[in-house]
Amino acid sequence: MKRSTDRAGTLKFSITYYDGDTKLDTFTVQKTIFDPDSTSSDTEDQGKLVVQSYRLDHTPVKEGEKFNLTFTLKNTGSVVCDNIMAVLDISTAEGVSINGVTDTQYINTLDTGATATISYPMTCLSKMTTNNYVVSLILSADELDKSVTSKVFIPVTGTKTDKDETTNESKPLIIIENYDYGGKAVMGGKEFNLAMRFKNTSANTQIENLKITVSSVAGDDDKSVAGAFTPAKSSNTFYIPKVGPNAVFAEQIALIPKADATPNSYGVSIAFNYEAVLDGKRDAIEATETISIPLSQSDRFEANEAELQGPISLGDSGQLNINYVNKGKSKIFNLSVKLDGNFTTGESNTYIGNVDSGVGDTFQATLNPTEEGTMTGTATFSYEDANGEIKNLVKEFSCEVMAAMGPGEGIDSEPAVPANAGASSPPLWWVLGGIGGVVAGIIVLVIILKKRKAKKLKQLEQSDDYDDLPIEAGQPFNEEKP
Repeated sequence: MKRSTDRAGTLKFSITYYDGDTKLDTFTVQKTIFDPDSTSSDTEDQGKLVVQSYRLDHTPVKEGEKFNLTFTLKNTGSVVCDNIMAVLDISTAEGVSINGVTDTQYINTLDTGATATISYPMTCLSKMTTNNYVVSLILSADELDKSVTSKVFIPVTGTKTDKDETTNESKPLIIIENYDYGGKAVMGGKEFNLAMRFKNTSANTQIENLKITVSSVAGDDDKSVAGAFTPAKSSNTFYIPKVGPNAVFAEQIALIPKADATPNSYGVSIAFNYEAVLDGKRDAIEATETISIPLSQSDRFEANEAELQGPISLGDSGQLNINYVNKGKSKIFNLSVKLDGNFTTGESNTYIGNVDSGVGDTFQATLNPTEEGTMTGTATFSYEDANGEIKNLVKEFSCEVMAAMGPGEGIDSEPAVPANAGASSPPLWWVLGGIGGVVAGIIVLVIILKKRKAKKLKQLEQSDDYDDLPIEAGQPFNEEKP
């Protein structure tokens, strides 16, 4: 097998198994392969499966009853999840069992943003203690580095009492039946409402002096060590004086996600502190639930105006430059650039890959015009944001295209002068040059004459000085001839 592109590819296998010569079954599995030399391999870590919600076909469940437990799964990551396996763990729910099927279910594939449901037929023993039984759903997929576990609660009403607790009433439990944060990932720096629906699962005991505290669970990076959410416009606590048996009530709180938090799913802790009268005594009870809220950051991928020098001669090429930068808080994925217009180029479709937050570069392409006039075109930047949504950014550009130049011609060349251009009338610069030469010659002549006159005058002065010297005795006198 040979890789044909630098993007992800999917291998599909058809597997048949036998018992001796008897064919038992055939099933198909698939595996997504990423190029280790390509930046697209970074997206392999972007798979994210969550339990969006769960429900019972009726509640509360009575001892000895059968019921259906249904889960809604969602792929909140940026890549398709393949070969999803869901395993229901009931080891912590004594008396609750799966009825007639195995604890494992499979989903072939789940696209980004898509949901799927799986259902388990369940049953309870004929004698059970009234309680809130915890079961866990464990999810795994090819694109997940590790499995994801979600706990759910099954309220069961029973009549059984333990031997050492025959005189003791069971403690009432309060649970979060469901919660809503808007249906999609919250945006960093933008306020949202978290609505929660609570229930007292006890069929006999009233809860009193209930205090609910909402707090953000610390993340695993430097930007969210103190939690990703803070309350807005209110305190983070609620007080409810009384909650009757099987009673349901709702509360909501406004939260603000951190503007610089790394896109991820973050936990919100809901702590319960309340009292209940059990066997004539008032007991203080504490419990904590944790819910998960996905957080994303606004997309701020930007590109400057295209730079294309012109005009261009037909037959020559022009250089296109476009600077781009990811100003957002989250990485963008699978960035590519497509060029369209009345030109040819070797970079008509260019794959760049993933771009981290705060990182930029320059896209360059060589364009070859195909006709005279105006060369126009567009550069379309296409990418996926942190939520897996595909977005496009288009930049337009243009420049003039001139006719092809002849040998020796160019934009900066001067027109040639005809051979007989000076026969009838000399150019003006010739005339001005001649006049300047004459003036310069006169100046030089005057300077030479002045120097000669000065030299002759100096010789005469020396001669006069010599005639004034005294004549020594015996020296002949030579009279100067006229």
